[in-house]
Amino acid sequence: MLKGHDAWLLCANSKGINVWCAAGGGHLTHHDVISVLRTSRVGKQVDHRELVLPQLCATGVERRKIAEVTGWSARWGPARLEDLPGFLGRRRRVVKGERFVRFPLWERMEMSFMWSWALIAVAALVAWGIDSWAAGVCAVTVIVCIVGGIFAALPWLVVTGPRRWLTFGAFAAVGFGMGVGVLAALGAVTSAHVWLAAGTAIVAMGVLSTDLAGTTPWYGSYINTFHNAAQVDLVEERCTGAAECVQVCPRDVLEMNGHRRKVEIKRPDQCIQCGACIVQCPEDALRFRYDDDRIVEAATIVERCRLARRQTGSSTSDKNRPSPSSTGIGSSWPPRNGTHCVARPASRISSRSCSAARNERSGSCRP
Repeated sequence: MLKGHDAWLLCANSKGINVWCAAGGGHLTHHDVISVLRTSRVGKQVDHRELVLPQLCATGVERRKIAEVTGWSARWGPARLEDLPGFLGRRRRVVKGERFVRFPLWERMEMSFMWSWALIAVAALVAWGIDSWAAGVCAVTVIVCIVGGIFAALPWLVVTGPRRWLTFGAFAAVGFGMGVGVLAALGAVTSAHVWLAAGTAIVAMGVLSTDLAGTTPWYGSYINTFHNAAQVDLVEERCTGAAECVQVCPRDVLEMNGHRRKVEIKRPDQCIQCGACIVQCPEDALRFRYDDDRIVEAATIVERCRLARRQTGSSTSDKNRPSPSSTGIGSSWPPRNGTHCVARPASRISSRSCSAARNERSGSCRP
């Protein structure tokens, strides 16, 4: 992944959780980054103090705190790992498209499998119980058509709000139709089997409707905000145009108005309430506003992050410091491992060149 780039790769422990979730849940914070900076003694190997952080850790890692404690100036890298070589090749400049979280087809299919396997297991048990392999094939067909179809077509579907029921209902009907078609092809169309296909479609639709949106990086969960959705609210008089929020937003919700020197909320419907913009704003100009007009200020969110950090045991004490030799890469979504990497340029005076190769299975980095 980083072969040919003159860079040092430093890894902070994210407690076995992907970067985005670990940072949001208090398992990966600026304290962990500060700790690994100190224990690795990388400062003795380079003649600068520039640090590159994965953008998705902005929900819990405050780069200003890193600068205050260590003197290292941190900047945000791209949201996904595969964009890191291009970022380094552009002299550490992020293009706009690399700030947005992508959810490609292969990752959507992975998520559809996670939704499907339990349903398929139950369908297999039912088919075994009634001693009908045709019923099992029908049920699996219904489940695969509904779950796989929704995730495959996700970029073009509505899966939030009241209109999501139209999406789920339409795919349930398609899945039911495909199941009956399989029964017809097997010559096993009976009233019992048809009712089984209908029941499978209804169950699959009901399971998906619990919180499909919350298992994607594109939409916020509608469980935690049921009947009381939250939106990012901008207090314009506090905004100084630092644009920290724009740099870390993974859904292109915010834009910088250069003429007014103010940030503007351009696409509020795309907000997933990750809170990165609120955590990073130096003036606390952003906050959450709920439908019932309840307001959660930035100070409350930051304090909750700190409380979560204390509860998870994340600190810079010696007993919690990650080993300097711990390795891994976890800046893509969804993750393939449980560690978090911080990439930084190597020393201009160093004669050593450090390249890192990603092991797809173990996520290890080998210098």
